[in-house]
Amino acid sequence: MNDLTIATPKADEHNKPCPLISVAICTYNRADRLVFALDSLCCQSLPIEYFEIVVIDNCSTDDTKKICTRYQQHLPNLRYIYEPIIGLSKARNTAIEKARGEYLAFLDDDAIPCPIWLEKIIETYQTIKPTPVCVGGPIYPLWDSSKPDWISKEVEYLFSILDLGEKPQWLKLPKHLFGANMTYQREALQLVGGFSENLGRQGSKNLLSCEEYLAYQMLVAQGKGLFYYHPQVSVQHWIAQKRVNLNWMLWRSYWQGRSSAVVRFILGKTLQEEWKQILVGLLKQRRPFLMLWSLLRAWSNPKLKTTAQMKIARSWGYLYQVCLNSSPKISHD
Repeated sequence: MNDLTIATPKADEHNKPCPLISVAICTYNRADRLVFALDSLCCQSLPIEYFEIVVIDNCSTDDTKKICTRYQQHLPNLRYIYEPIIGLSKARNTAIEKARGEYLAFLDDDAIPCPIWLEKIIETYQTIKPTPVCVGGPIYPLWDSSKPDWISKEVEYLFSILDLGEKPQWLKLPKHLFGANMTYQREALQLVGGFSENLGRQGSKNLLSCEEYLAYQMLVAQGKGLFYYHPQVSVQHWIAQKRVNLNWMLWRSYWQGRSSAVVRFILGKTLQEEWKQILVGLLKQRRPFLMLWSLLRAWSNPKLKTTAQMKIARSWGYLYQVCLNSSPKISHD
């Protein structure tokens, strides 16, 4: 710890001290990776009495519960909660409901925070003015094997990789933090009703996302759009080898497009407005034949080809969702 002075934790209605910050780990059948996240939380520079760990088990069938029971022996601030309804947003909303801290730090079950992660989060909330609503930082890739040459920086977001540089900064949309490393004032999340359960991962086939982006949009609408990036609030994020292939990336891009369309509908954009925007965008394109020629040339460069394929898949998903229905409820195909 540095010289940062941290206020004494508040007491709850039973006169028991509340943690200042809650770490929420929503997990599904990743007990083998969860141990690395818990190990890192054992080694935080922030004293243990200032934080709690809330593991939300979202229908796991592996040893997740046994792992948590074992870690509770040296992490008495760890609570295990079983959430029987599948869905990442549902699990996150359960964390919002059950957490006791003033701040709620979301950490992926396959992410490893740096030793000063929690300390720097608290320092940011206590020293930056105006006080941020959401704080986060870099998400560095931890490749299961080496990164393929054909993956460009432009599509790294598909793996939740985030690096906005070495300087702290305020973020304005469309820039935003990713779910593997984001901390909110818990009351702010409660104000907007948490995360939309029409979005977020639901099993392995439905790769819905953008629930964080929608929450950001809703916070901005409520006048709470203060998002802060701190380069020392960093985590490493494991990238499984099975995801580093073209088929998974195309599927992920397709669902990113569908998710973006759902967000726009939830925010009140009509079907007619969607089609108008698509048409105007096409009409604004200059020299379409030159663009087509550039696209054809890209096919000879593996990196450019992959990037182009991701954009096409995302656009197709967006168009499909716009055509599919005028309701945010979507099928789990």
